[in-house]
Amino acid sequence: MPCGEDWLSHPLGIVQGFFAQNGVSPDWEKKVIEYFKEKLKENNAPKWVPSLNEVPLHYLKPNSFVKFRCMIQDMFDPEFYMGVYETVNQNTKARVLHFGKYRDIAECGPQQELDLNSPRSTTLERQTFYCVPVPGESTWVKEISFT
Repeated sequence: MPCGEDWLSHPLGIVQGFFAQNGVSPDWEKKVIEYFKEKLKENNAPKWVPSLNEVPLHYLKPNSFVKFRCMIQDMFDPEFYMGVYETVNQNTKARVLHFGKYRDIAECGPQQELDLNSPRSTTLERQTFYCVPVPGESTWVKEISFT
């Protein structure tokens, strides 16, 4: 399992580690949430997490852990996604389960192919939101919120 600052720069690696340890058991998601809650309780941890409100996007690594203070302006219809999906290596025929939560697209290696007919695949539903920065928020409120 990754350690140190990996939880900030590569949170999906940690999520993958919990998924690999627990498989499709429903407990793996609870363990992920608990892990990140504990990390955020550490000394000054919230200050280490970059804010989308303050850091330009080109300074952020893709798939890194961030925070965003916002107001929900709209809710879209629920979207379906592959909660768990299976890939097959075309050369070795080895099958591997992957999690789809916290991802927009399925990840496959160069010789892997998605098995869309796998009985081990699971379709789930999630709610999506349209968020905007808090309108009229004064500077002193932002300073209190992010310290």
